[in-house]
Amino acid sequence: MITMIDIDEMVIEAARIHLRGICGDSLDQYEGENYKVIIGDCVEYLKEYISKGQKFDYIINDLTDIPISDEPVGSFWDFMLSILQLSMKVMASGGTYFAQGNGNSMIGALKMYEEQLNKLDEKVSFSKQAVCVPSYQEFWVIYTLWKSADSL
Repeated sequence: MITMIDIDEMVIEAARIHLRGICGDSLDQYEGENYKVIIGDCVEYLKEYISKGQKFDYIINDLTDIPISDEPVGSFWDFMLSILQLSMKVMASGGTYFAQGNGNSMIGALKMYEEQLNKLDEKVSFSKQAVCVPSYQEFWVIYTLWKSADSL
């Protein structure tokens, strides 16, 4: 079962058009046998899932990238870290979290992000990989996180 939450219906409409070759007609309806598309605020849904004790095996965060700043403070960092904290609370034991980082050349921002990962309520381990994103015309760092053994 796949649940997708997006606050902007225009994103879903664009996906319906541009991803038809991959998704077929699955986005023609917002709910099917093995998927559900929700138009709404993911923060509200994450909080609801936490209150219900619902867990997910995989979480893909395509919401935020790592902010560019001199220090890991400010509203962008606060938002990104709150999404990360909430997501860790709904991630199942043995689950995996995927997140975009930033451009491979943004060494300072990537280092600050990794330092923040070590401060999460849930202890996590991570790996990262630089991949070419043609539409960005650069290499972009993608993170994979999982709960460390001592937090399970």
